Amino acid sequence: MNNTPNQPPRFWDLLLTFLRISLLGFGGPNAHLALMLDEVVDRRQWITREHFLHLVAATNLLPGPNSSEVAIHIGYTQRGWRGALATGLAFLLPTLLIVTVLSALYFRFGTLPAVEGVFWGLKPAILAVILAAGWKLGKAALGYPESLNGFLLALAIGGILISFFFDRLEVPAMVVGGLAAWGLFRMKRGEEGGENQDRQTGPTEPGKDGSDGTPTRAGLFPPLAAPVAITAGILPAVGSIGHLFLFMVGAGAVLFGGGYMLVALLEPFVVGSFGWLTADQFLDGIALTQAVPGPIVTLVAFVGFSVAGVLGAVVATVGIYLPSFSAVLLVAPHLERWRRVDGFRAALKGVNAVVAGAILGVGLTLLPSGLPDRWAAGLFLLALFVLVRFKVPAVWIVAGGLVLGGAHLAFLG
Repeated sequence: MNNTPNQPPRFWDLLLTFLRISLLGFGGPNAHLALMLDEVVDRRQWITREHFLHLVAATNLLPGPNSSEVAIHIGYTQRGWRGALATGLAFLLPTLLIVTVLSALYFRFGTLPAVEGVFWGLKPAILAVILAAGWKLGKAALGYPESLNGFLLALAIGGILISFFFDRLEVPAMVVGGLAAWGLFRMKRGEEGGENQDRQTGPTEPGKDGSDGTPTRAGLFPPLAAPVAITAGILPAVGSIGHLFLFMVGAGAVLFGGGYMLVALLEPFVVGSFGWLTADQFLDGIALTQAVPGPIVTLVAFVGFSVAGVLGAVVATVGIYLPSFSAVLLVAPHLERWRRVDGFRAALKGVNAVVAGAILGVGLTLLPSGLPDRWAAGLFLLALFVLVRFKVPAVWIVAGGLVLGGAHLAFLG
């Protein structure tokens, strides 16, 4: 499918669309991307599938939570920095509010709400959405340039294998895939491949393509690891709120590979060095953020609440997202120009192939835990068939899984 994008949406359409994606976005970053693909590309046609893949590829190479950055970047392509702010906040704020309220209940009563039973219906629906999206993105990753199709297919298969056996190497694999695709493209096309330009595949605004208002220092930005060094030097001199904020800024600046990497990044500090949470509380915080829709990165709101209540939750969330917003807004104006260069597009194709394979692989690895019985497996197969055959909006599949999970909890406990 090579859909043609419509006119840029109204500002409120952007807000409402990403609020809906956030509120139905159970299942982690791959589920979020699947919902965005369905809503933004297939349903509303704000950008093409190729453009969406370019955004996914680029944001995978930036620090910060990937699905949140894609949301920010989509907003930028439609309405500039105001659109980026709108989509980023609409995607983030519902989860921040829910996690903060549940954190207050948790630290008040010492237990989690009984929400796990709802996952009986949600998990099969989410798995179907993820696999359907991986299939769509895998098909879209092939086709340009056609001479690379066999190599791109091999990269996609490699992405599946890496997600099975070496899940923490996904980002390095994306980099290797992009460089390899670029090198092969240059070898096949010679110097011409790095100089030709193709038509732009998505809508832009004046100033986004570098021809009118783009900053002259294209591609230059401060070293992303600098906040870590700053944090180490300043922490002793600030209070608990400043300590929390600077630590989260440093963590956000070196967070590569998606929200789940945040768990490994935070635990040694918030449990060990700083003692903000016990090990059991940290695990409960992970369970809480997995039991609500939206990005798992809002785990930092749980951590922040343990330090300074509601203010701590807000400060921690602002800190972890500051590098993400900054990185996307620095790169976005130039990406709209770069992605029209044949060699750069070939490199993104290599990244995209690995991403599509990784999404499929993640969905497959989650099947055993997501399908606890034959009824859940039947629900998964039905949802997958409906998504692929009848192209029902993914949000309805997720909503249906939520309703069935609630009914299962109510009647069967």
